Amino acid sequence: MSDAETRALGRAAAILLVASVVRWGWDRMGAGAVPIQGPDESAHLLQKSRALAEDHAERARPLGPGQRIDPNRASARELDRLPGIGATTAQALVASRERDGPFRRPDDLTRVRGVGVATVARIRDRLDFEVPPPGPSPAPSAGKGAEARVDLNRARLEELQALPGIGPALARRIVQARTARPFTGPDDLLRVPGIGPATMERLRTRVKVRP
Repeated sequence: MSDAETRALGRAAAILLVASVVRWGWDRMGAGAVPIQGPDESAHLLQKSRALAEDHAERARPLGPGQRIDPNRASARELDRLPGIGATTAQALVASRERDGPFRRPDDLTRVRGVGVATVARIRDRLDFEVPPPGPSPAPSAGKGAEARVDLNRARLEELQALPGIGPALARRIVQARTARPFTGPDDLLRVPGIGPATMERLRTRVKVRP
């Protein structure tokens, strides 16, 4: 199924859902149903249906002439607007940059399943890499390695996100993990969901845990 067909089906599903909710509410009124206690269920469903329809409409909105998207900062909904990138792939792009670090150039997108060389060639001119992506801090100079390391128990979210392979989602998980139980050593990062041995080795010389 083509990308255009997928988007069309999404819009049709949203419209049908809205129509079904309206019909459901009308039938209840005609049947003299007892009003639902608490929040109005029909209004809630209608609101969700409208939000779904708006989401599909925004995803299907084509990019304007010369408009480009930053793959390191755009939301999944914005990435979905790129030609050849569907909702699933857009979400995979966001997950990849949060797990493995930012994309430095267009070809980096091929590390995401569903994005091949042909897709990158199709969207290359639509990608914006002018603003430097968030990335690791400069390597510490000799003799200052200990001071330059990030303290896992005290670092701010921005400092954690500057570490290689740590995006916003992993930085938040690190903060949640240390709040529940402070780290006693760098290897404690392995208990954070999304951080495996490979990422741990990349971070080992960049982090510390102050006693």
